[in-house]
Amino acid sequence: MDKHKDQLLDDLLKEHAKHGAGSDETFLKELDERLAAQEKVVKMPKPQQSPGTRWALGSGIAACLAIGFSVHYFTKTNEEDTIAYHDANLEVLVADAILELPIEAQVRPMAPKPNMAQLASTRSENESALSDVSKPRMYEGEQTAAQTPGNSNRLLGDKPSRSYEEDLSVGGYSDGILRGKDSEKKEKSDSLERKPSAPSGSMAKVLASNVVSPQQIPMPAREVKELSIALDDHVLGYAGKSKRQNTPESSLLGRDANVARSRIAIYPPPHVHPPVVQPNTAGEKYGELTDNKWTAPIDERSSLSTFAVDVDTASYANIRRMIRQGQAIPKDSVRIEEMVNYFDYQYAQPTDEHPFAVHVDSCVSPWDSNNRIVRIGIQGKEIVREQRPATNLVFLLDVSGSMNNANKLPLLKQSMQYLLEELNENDTVSIVVYAGASGLALPATKVDDIGRQKILEKMNSLNAGGPTAGGQGIQLAYKQAQENFKKEGVNRIILATDGDFNVGVSDNASLTKMVKEKAKSGTYISVLGFGSGNINDAMLESITNNGNGNYSYIDTIKEGRKVLLEDMMGTMVTIAKDVKVQVEMNPNNVKAYRLIGYANRMLPPEAFLDKKVDAGEIGAGHTVTALYEIIPADGKPFGTDIDASRYFKKPEVKPNPALKESKEMMFVKLAYKQPDQKIEDESTYFTVPFVDGKSEITTDIQFATSVGLFGMVLRDSENKGNGDLAKVLSLAKSGKGTDGKGQRAEFIQLVEKCIEKE
Repeated sequence: MDKHKDQLLDDLLKEHAKHGAGSDETFLKELDERLAAQEKVVKMPKPQQSPGTRWALGSGIAACLAIGFSVHYFTKTNEEDTIAYHDANLEVLVADAILELPIEAQVRPMAPKPNMAQLASTRSENESALSDVSKPRMYEGEQTAAQTPGNSNRLLGDKPSRSYEEDLSVGGYSDGILRGKDSEKKEKSDSLERKPSAPSGSMAKVLASNVVSPQQIPMPAREVKELSIALDDHVLGYAGKSKRQNTPESSLLGRDANVARSRIAIYPPPHVHPPVVQPNTAGEKYGELTDNKWTAPIDERSSLSTFAVDVDTASYANIRRMIRQGQAIPKDSVRIEEMVNYFDYQYAQPTDEHPFAVHVDSCVSPWDSNNRIVRIGIQGKEIVREQRPATNLVFLLDVSGSMNNANKLPLLKQSMQYLLEELNENDTVSIVVYAGASGLALPATKVDDIGRQKILEKMNSLNAGGPTAGGQGIQLAYKQAQENFKKEGVNRIILATDGDFNVGVSDNASLTKMVKEKAKSGTYISVLGFGSGNINDAMLESITNNGNGNYSYIDTIKEGRKVLLEDMMGTMVTIAKDVKVQVEMNPNNVKAYRLIGYANRMLPPEAFLDKKVDAGEIGAGHTVTALYEIIPADGKPFGTDIDASRYFKKPEVKPNPALKESKEMMFVKLAYKQPDQKIEDESTYFTVPFVDGKSEITTDIQFATSVGLFGMVLRDSENKGNGDLAKVLSLAKSGKGTDGKGQRAEFIQLVEKCIEKE
C-alpha cells in the first residue's frame, strides 16, 4: 500500500509541475482527496475479556496503585508528584483522542481531568496501552531508522491529516502544536517537570488540563493503521506555482515536483515540546510611532514627501498572532506599511535597465469620498533560480531559556528546514548559538547531501537554557561570516530570536552601530522573530533597518514556509540597495496629502540627493507598496483660516510656470544603488509622472486599501474618517480576487474575528 501511495503522490506532483494548471489550493485539495481514497484503516476488534481475566487485571492494577501510594507516603512526595505520575500514564491514552478533535476544540478551554476512579476504569479498558507508557510517543512527522530503513521520504502518522483548506480556515493552528492553559499554570508545570518520579509530567499535565470529560471523548479502540502521507502545512511544504501563471518552472517561483516531494518532514520535532505559555504582551517592546500628518504643498519643501522603502512583514504576522490569541493589540505594534507589504500584488516585471519597475494608480478613498487614494507599487526583478549567486550563511540561533517554548525553538528548527532544502553544494552554512555565552555550534559546512544531513542533526540537537547574550552572539556570527566571506556571492547572517537580549552588548545604539558598520563591508543581517511575551520588536526592527536586512515574524510553520521557502530568494539576493522614494506634489492639483504608514522610515528632502544616506533594500521578486491619501485642490486653503500677518507673511504657492497648467497630480522619483556599490558611489535616479485619470478600480488596489484601513482602525487613527471594521471587511471581500495562497482569505477571517470580539 505504501508503494501505491508513493507512486500516486509522485505522479500527481509531476503532473502538476508539468502542466501548471489551476491554483495551489485546488491542486492540494484534489491531491488530498485522491490520497484519502487510497487510505485504508484496519481496526482490530477489541479483545473479549472473561470475568476472570478482568478480575485478575483489576487486582493487579489495585496492587500497583497500593504500592505506588505506599511509596508516596514513605517518601513524603507531595500531591503534585502523584498527579504528575498518573498524568504520565494518562498521556498516551488521551493524546490520540485530543488530536482527533477539531482544531477549535483542541485550543478551547476544556473540562477538568478525570478523577481517580475514571482513570482506573480507563486503564482497565486499555490494558494494551499501559505497556506503551515507557515508550516514546510518535508524533506526526516522527520516524526512526529502524521503522523506515533506506527511505527518507516515508512518514509515520498516527492520525488522519487535516486538509490544506482546513489549515487555512483555522486561525492560529497551522503548526500542529497543542496549546496549554493560562500562564498562571506555568510555575506549577515547571515544578512538575523537574520531578524525577514523573519524567513526562509537565507535558502530561498540559494534555490532561485540556482533555474533555469521558462523555465528550470516547476512548478510541486500538487500531493498526497504515503509513499515512500528511499533506497539511506543517508536514508537506509544497510551494506550488508562481503567483503569475506564466512564470517558468526554472524561475524564482517555479517548483520542481521532486523538490516538493522532498519537503516531507524528515527530522521530527522533539519527543515532547515545552508547553506553550499563555502570552502576555506586557513585556513586549515596540518603538513609538507617530502617524504622518496632513501636509499642504505650499512651498518647495512642503511639496516633497521622502521615505526609504521597507519590505519587512513582521508587523502583520505579529498582529495576526495577537488577534488569534484574543489579545489587545498595542498601537505601536501596528506598522501599516508592513501589513500592506505582506501580500502579493499583480505588478508587472521591469522591462528596462532598472532592477525594479514602478506602477502608480488611484481610487476614491473608502473612508472619505471627497479624497483620493494613490498607490505606488514597486516590483523587484525576479531572477532565474539556477543563476542565484553562492551564499555564505551564518545561522545565529537564540537557545536561551526564554526560547524554551513550543512556538519558539521547536518552531525555529522546523522552519529552518525549508531554507536548507533550497540551498545547494555552492552554499555554506555555519551555526552560532548564544545563551549565557555564545559559541560556534557548527563551522562552515557545504550544503551537499552529507552536509545538509549534518546541519539538520546539529540543529535538532539544540536545547534552550540560560540568559540571552545576544550581543556576544552577533559579534561571533560576524566573525564567522568574515572568515568564510564570498566575494562574488551573498554573505548574510540570519538571526532567529524572541528578541530578549539581556547580557553583553544589548542596547539598541550599540547593536545598531555594529550592524551598520558590518553592512558596509558586505555582510547583511536578517531577523526572524519568534514567540510572545518578551519580544523586543523595536530592537529587531532597528537591527534590520541598519543592517541591510529583512525583518519577519514567524508564528506558525506555514509562516515559516512562506518566509524561508516562498520568499527566500528575495531575502537572500539583494538587487538594489539604499532605495529612496521622493514624491513631488503638484499644488495646482493637490490641496494636502499624507503618506499612510512608513512613520519611522521618513527622510528629510535633502536625503534624496545625498548619496551617503542609508535607505532600504529590495530583494529579487520583492514588492513594495505605498499608499497616499490626497485632498484634491479646490481653490481654498487647507486647514483653518488664521491671520498672523502683522509679523508673518503668508507663504505663497509658486509652482514652476512651465507646469502651471499641468494635469499631473504628482511626480514620483526614485534613487538606488547596485548591491556592489560603495557608500561614496553615486546613486541611479529615474522618475515616473502620474496623472490621476480616475481609471477603473482593480481588486488589487481595493485589497491594499482595505489592509491600510485595517491598520488605521487598529491604531485608532484620527485620519480613519468613517472607516471601521465593517468597511474593512467589505473592501477586503470585494478585493479578494485571485487568492491561490489563501492569504487574503486568511485576512478576511482575522477581520471577522475582530468584529466578533467587538
